Amino acid sequence: MTSKTSSRHAGQTRNTDELERTRIPPSRQLSGKYFLGSFAGEHVAGTEFVIGASLVALGVSTGDLLLGLLLGNLMAVLSWAWVCTPIATRSRMTLYWYIERLAGKRFAWMYNLLNGLIFAVISGAMITVSASAFRVVTGIPTQTGWYPESVSFVILALFVGAITVWLTLKGFKLIANFSTVCAPWMAVMFVASGIVSIGILLQLGEQQGVIGLSNVVDQFVWTGTTPAGDPGISVWIIAAWAWGANMPQHLGMSDMSTLRFARKTSYGYFSAAGMYIGHFVAWLCSGLMGATAAMLAQSQLIDMDPGGVAFRILGIMGLLAVVIAGWTTSIPCLYRAGLAFQSIFPRYSRTQVTLAVGSLTTVIACSPFVFNQWLNVLSYFIMLIAPIGGIIAAEHFILPRQGIRPFWREHQKNIDNVPAFVTWGMSVAVGVILMSLDAIHLFTLFIPVWLTSLVGYPLICVLMGARRESKGDLHLAAYGPVTPEEIAGDKPPATVPVQRRNPWYYLALACLVVILAIAVASYMSHKPLGFLSTFRWLIIAPTVVYFIAATQWMKGRRRVRSDVASYKRQWQKTAVTSDNTPHR
Repeated sequence: MTSKTSSRHAGQTRNTDELERTRIPPSRQLSGKYFLGSFAGEHVAGTEFVIGASLVALGVSTGDLLLGLLLGNLMAVLSWAWVCTPIATRSRMTLYWYIERLAGKRFAWMYNLLNGLIFAVISGAMITVSASAFRVVTGIPTQTGWYPESVSFVILALFVGAITVWLTLKGFKLIANFSTVCAPWMAVMFVASGIVSIGILLQLGEQQGVIGLSNVVDQFVWTGTTPAGDPGISVWIIAAWAWGANMPQHLGMSDMSTLRFARKTSYGYFSAAGMYIGHFVAWLCSGLMGATAAMLAQSQLIDMDPGGVAFRILGIMGLLAVVIAGWTTSIPCLYRAGLAFQSIFPRYSRTQVTLAVGSLTTVIACSPFVFNQWLNVLSYFIMLIAPIGGIIAAEHFILPRQGIRPFWREHQKNIDNVPAFVTWGMSVAVGVILMSLDAIHLFTLFIPVWLTSLVGYPLICVLMGARRESKGDLHLAAYGPVTPEEIAGDKPPATVPVQRRNPWYYLALACLVVILAIAVASYMSHKPLGFLSTFRWLIIAPTVVYFIAATQWMKGRRRVRSDVASYKRQWQKTAVTSDNTPHR
């Protein structure tokens, strides 16, 4: 490597540790344990409260739900493993850099606009979810309509939104660490709510002459009919929704930015941890909890919000779970929306843009329809973002087979990738037509839209002048070597400080086991419904101890990471100085 090149890489490393415009070298790549934990933690959040209950209200049957979730989540895992991760680990680029090289800055601008809108709406919906927990405490009536029916709820939503924006602006790193602490507890609370709900349902079923778990859930939870008595959605629609719920991350390619750090392509299979914990177990438990809460309240589930549902089963800890689930989703999403919109308005700082976006998001959160119609709203956004993922997949997998190198626009020095714009418009038009003709269910719309872009983009590229190359490794020509070159002074020696498990870690783990044990005790009690009040109080102490222990463990881990980072910086400084590479 020349001195000039070394200097350039060294400058990039100091400007940002994220390496947005540098391919990830082996020394910066991460082990599978990181991705296993990341997938498991990311997909247990506030949306699970909404989706699990929504599936009950949509009238699914038990058998269709189980089979549909198994199939749909499998397709999601394969989408990560076979499509997203291979592109990420071969290119080693962020999604934003990839799109800019593929289609130019104007197309990247359009993508950032769509991405920012999606994250802003998600953040707004989760602010409403958090507000539903505070609503229970303040005695404000349940808000399940298209618009707010209480001035007090509007004030509450504005207050919760203001806290969300403030935390996003001032404490994102702290919240990110807190999310890591909360994820295991959230997963345990979902499982505990499911265990307790099953016991109560069995008791209520016995009182009404319905015996056996399968008969109880068929009659009281996933009945196969909607509250209005209409037939529920089919197993294929359930499978499509489970597959498409995270479509922006896998087939939409946004997880390229994270998976570019993966040492092996096989790490894409670790998404199964998130899908089958968050989108299988959590959705089932959320549905059980919602149906049970509705029976106890002698109400329809569609007339209850997440706060009211969680409080019926988990008590005060349920309200805490709803608040945390909402915030651990809304804050990162608002942060990402701010970054996306800042790229559109670069004259303004991230703080200014995030404040403006957060204010608008908070106003949106005042309208309950955002989370009441959550599945439909998200489906519309997925339809808009799906073609971009199809274009990227075609650029990587199909164009080289046609003799066209990836990033041909850049190679031919075109300002814009006109075929990309045409493909996006054509694919969205296909989706709108199918939707207007009522030819396909909204939850499945992303499939023909994504396939249209995957097939249409290569054809349009050929028709609009993408040049063919007769020989050579076209991926090598576009991306560079499979193993990116190391950044000067970036590879530390093998001996660095390592974190060891400490007593706080084992104490936190023990608290989670205790919570599950209390839930099992409730299920096995003679009268689970009579034990419910005791269960609510018993889980408070281990929860409090868990958060104390987990926070102390996190602080210890952060100190070790700080020591490692300091050690690496000192080693890099010595290595770079000895290499006579100038600092900038």
